[in-house]
Amino acid sequence: MSVSRRTLLLAGGTAATLLPLGGILPAAQAATPSAAGATPAATPIPDLIPVTGTWTRTSDGGQKATAGRRGPALALSEQQLAAKGAYAACVTPQSSSSVGALVFRAALDGSTGYAVALDPGRSRIRLYDLAGGDTLATAPLPGAQAGKPYDLEVAVDGPELTVHVDGKRLLHTEDHRHDTGSVGLLAQDGTVTFGPPSLSSVTTNLTGWTTSGGTWTPSPLGWRAAPAQGATARAITTTKAYDTALQADLLLHDASAIASLLVRTDATATHGYGIQVDADQGRLRLYRIDGNVTLGTYATTIKAGTVYRLRVEAEHDELRVHWQTNFLSPDGYSPVITAQDSTHTKGRLAVTTSAGAVSFENIAAADLATGLQGWTARSGTWTPDLRGIRGENGLRTAPFADGELVARADITPGGPSSSAGLVLRASANGSGGYEARLEAGRNAIVLLDRSSGARLAHASGPVRRIASGGTYRVEARATGRTIEVYVDGVRALKTRVSRTKGAAFGTAAAHGASYFQNVEVHSTADYFTEPYRPTYHYSQLRGSTSDPNGLVYYDGEYHLFHQDQGRWAHAVSTDLVHWQALPIALPWNEYGNCWSGSAIVDADDTSGLFDGGSGLIAYYTSYHPDKPGGNAGVRIAYSKDKGRSWQWHGGSTPAVQNPGGPDAGWTFRDPKVIRDEAHDQWLMAVSGGDHIRFFTSTDLLTWTQVSSFGYGDWATPGVWECPDFFPLPVDGDKDKVKWVLTLSTGAVRATNGSAAQYFTGEWNGTGFTPDQKAGTVLRADSGRDYYAAMSFYGLPDDRRVWLGWMSNWDYPFSAPTGAWNGQLSTPRELTLTATADGVRLAQRPVPELVTLRTSTTTREDLAVGPDSANPLAGVRGVAYEIEAEITLGTATEIGFRLRTDDDRHTTVGYDAEAQELFVDRSASGLSDFTQYFAGRTTAPMKTTGGRVTLRVFVDSSSVEAFGADGQAAVTSLIFPGPDAEGMAFYAKGGTAHVESLKVHRLDSTFRLVDRVKPLVAAPTGGEFRSDLGKLTITPAGRWSTDSAGRAASGAGRAASFDKDSNAISARTAADLDLTTLVRLGGPDPDTGGALSLLWRASSDATDAYCLNIDPDLRVIRLVAKTNGYFDDGAALARVPALVRRGTTYPVRILTEGHRIQVFLNGTRIIDVTDTTYADGHIALNVFGGRAAYQDTYAKEL
Repeated sequence: MSVSRRTLLLAGGTAATLLPLGGILPAAQAATPSAAGATPAATPIPDLIPVTGTWTRTSDGGQKATAGRRGPALALSEQQLAAKGAYAACVTPQSSSSVGALVFRAALDGSTGYAVALDPGRSRIRLYDLAGGDTLATAPLPGAQAGKPYDLEVAVDGPELTVHVDGKRLLHTEDHRHDTGSVGLLAQDGTVTFGPPSLSSVTTNLTGWTTSGGTWTPSPLGWRAAPAQGATARAITTTKAYDTALQADLLLHDASAIASLLVRTDATATHGYGIQVDADQGRLRLYRIDGNVTLGTYATTIKAGTVYRLRVEAEHDELRVHWQTNFLSPDGYSPVITAQDSTHTKGRLAVTTSAGAVSFENIAAADLATGLQGWTARSGTWTPDLRGIRGENGLRTAPFADGELVARADITPGGPSSSAGLVLRASANGSGGYEARLEAGRNAIVLLDRSSGARLAHASGPVRRIASGGTYRVEARATGRTIEVYVDGVRALKTRVSRTKGAAFGTAAAHGASYFQNVEVHSTADYFTEPYRPTYHYSQLRGSTSDPNGLVYYDGEYHLFHQDQGRWAHAVSTDLVHWQALPIALPWNEYGNCWSGSAIVDADDTSGLFDGGSGLIAYYTSYHPDKPGGNAGVRIAYSKDKGRSWQWHGGSTPAVQNPGGPDAGWTFRDPKVIRDEAHDQWLMAVSGGDHIRFFTSTDLLTWTQVSSFGYGDWATPGVWECPDFFPLPVDGDKDKVKWVLTLSTGAVRATNGSAAQYFTGEWNGTGFTPDQKAGTVLRADSGRDYYAAMSFYGLPDDRRVWLGWMSNWDYPFSAPTGAWNGQLSTPRELTLTATADGVRLAQRPVPELVTLRTSTTTREDLAVGPDSANPLAGVRGVAYEIEAEITLGTATEIGFRLRTDDDRHTTVGYDAEAQELFVDRSASGLSDFTQYFAGRTTAPMKTTGGRVTLRVFVDSSSVEAFGADGQAAVTSLIFPGPDAEGMAFYAKGGTAHVESLKVHRLDSTFRLVDRVKPLVAAPTGGEFRSDLGKLTITPAGRWSTDSAGRAASGAGRAASFDKDSNAISARTAADLDLTTLVRLGGPDPDTGGALSLLWRASSDATDAYCLNIDPDLRVIRLVAKTNGYFDDGAALARVPALVRRGTTYPVRILTEGHRIQVFLNGTRIIDVTDTTYADGHIALNVFGGRAAYQDTYAKEL
């Protein structure tokens, strides 16, 4: 795992890592953020895109809508409204029959959500559900008149919905159906005119806010609190919690201000705990509110106008404070204050300020991770918790109307008699249905009929006891009249039931408290069926899958661990093909992140960790974000229960320290441990960047370095990482054994992004002697997308099987796949073969994959030339395997065009003249999400007697090609459309002979239905209002336009790219007044991105003035970019700001002579002079995600 990878992941954000948020002061000449009250509360929203009806944009930016007889006129914006905010527009129904409505928290297509309608004909306001039209509440509208404009506003605070008309509150109700979604407008029965809609919001996952002691103003730059003279401004939520974490980004507007986060407090904030940020005192102070008892302090420099991130955790009687001050050198992972106090165990959450104004942003508490909306507590007590959601003696439900479903959750029974379960197919109010329940007191798994109380089936824990404090992955599958329950990755129950439908899903807790986390429910039609989702390759339901880690076989199970943002995710299988996901095995801990490593079976308790029995030991790279270079070292975790729970070993001392010492940042990572039977020892290989260090041990705990390999002429381009080291017989001869050292290199262009390489040689117990000369590079897989490959430890029959991460360091996490990212290759069995060029590694897909074959199409004894008919015409598929034996004859090239439609295909073929196997994905499908994706990849491959043998595995988004009995391999990702199912065989330059060609259709290992889920697409067809003229895109990128050249997004000219992409205008200017509306991120909250405005730029935009806005870094920077780069330390101005995703910002850049002024939301934030550039082009930029520009005009002065 490379440093660049770690940097990228840290920048992407994690729940446990406090992100760098611009803690560096602005340059001396930079202006500070706007003064109190200068930032408007509301922000413009992206244009509404018509879904139905007739819509016309008015001169003031509003809309005129006409609904006909076919139904209402609906238009939607990509703007989202979630937990807390307000949405408003002036609504003018043009006739007594016309009805105008605000739409909010709606689905992208408007199929679900809320609408609040102004109906003058009936003199009322009506709030209703879009999905079924159910009326939720009404209120009279006295004196209603057609043609009269009304200022209509809806305010949301969690389930609390309040409607104001002309500033008067007319309606207030509570409804739990929808938590977040798009805003829009709706007209019914005639014509309605709408003024420009606006929105204000607070970014938080907390609800039930009460404010006092001053003014609290939501703005695009945070929730600004200004206390009254001598008072404390408080915002207190009704949300209560026991063990919790509360976090916020904050900016002090006044040096005298004292900002605080409160936990376990009450409705008046007179008891509980607080953490103060006090700039005057230069400290953080943790205190118990009642009695004003100081529990701990931390001295730190705090300055007004700078963004910080503050986090307080309360777990049992321990309180921890984390403080993030810097983004260039991230800090804040370790707590700066730790204290013990048991006075308060539960209470509310709050933010406060006194003696000055403060803006708070992203106020978030630890909570349940779930994709469901509309949760309602039906009974008992439910509170957010560090472990997800804490339920005590009650039921909590969410709407879910599909009876065919897969539900999963990580459940922790809290007490010795606690029971906790998942409720399926319940009625809308939570009654009835079935419960898949864990009973800690009985070590039981039960399927309960909640209507009759009957226990339909029961079993004991299939892997370990069901006990309090243990966390269990529970998965329930309901298909027709059958319900299956899996616990710990093993099917525990399967039974027949009578009820096949329901309206709600739920979580239930009884006999005390239990905890639920990662609750996911999907209809079987939507389960693992998204576009590009692999059919038979491993991928996670959600999350980021990368390096395989700790592959091990133990007691009848294959364990697959892999990286998920510095944690070890986990799945198990009994056949190497079908995998059951388990909870995170190795999470972030007090010593840092758990990066890549390996696992072994300690069968004889060599370590002494297993009380005379056996178990699993994991060796992982411990990476501490606060320390130089992460101070990577090797740490140990072990499991006594077949990998279902893990304990840390060694305390603060790593098993193998960083070679540079406890504070060093030397490259040192990815330990691979194996058994060296020939020398009666254990062996560890660890990457050192340009070398491998070897360590040995006799007790698995104490390790001694014995040698190293690499450095100097041996070092190849890119960082060496993820080593594997193992012996293999040559051609199956156990008397002739070679050792194989594999590694991955990246991320540099010299390796085409990254590469899988290997050496063969001898191991004498202390050192490795390679067969190859220095500088010789052997490729294990020549494809772009095979990285960090790892082999299993302890397979039966001494097989050596490995698999790799299918990605490349040119675009490691850039695949356009949404909530899931990353997939692993097919498992491959490794062998060594003697060739004329020396001993070479060969790999063949494991025979277990044959069990997936469902049907076969065969072609034999065919002559195929350039003009021949396609022998595979009519054969279609998405997931299949090809076995082919082809005699070249006079053909110079043979191959397959796979995953074809009218204009797309991927070619897998053999070039006889070059003697190469190749995969060409130049026309395979989507490729504009990154720069270096499209193209052709080759692997050297010789034939015997002119006969080509190929084996090709094709899936939804990948191709794996093997030739010459596995001596050549090319692995490539592809992203064709779901309808690209065709295939063809061809020959060029002459006639080839098909000896045998078989296409085996392969069954899915995850899906329960044979379909691809259609995407719910946002409406398209917006316009980009600008005078920039034609824009030239460089170096690549997806700048959305429709066929008429109009922007496909209401946000204007929207762009997506994983690196820098520029849209350069042909216009040039010296002095100018540039105005625009900019927007960061996408319609969904998970899409990030930064942007830059460029002016006085060179024709390729490598030299330019650049205004960079980055919400992840919480900073706005003005820089002079040279040769495509800029030095952050040499920025002309740096203005810390609480800019955020999903919000539109008006930006103005006024450049006159040497003077540059920048305005944000109408307030000047930068005023500098500089002489670097005098004139040039204007350009728009996106980096690392999505950004959009609207109303972009450049006036030359």
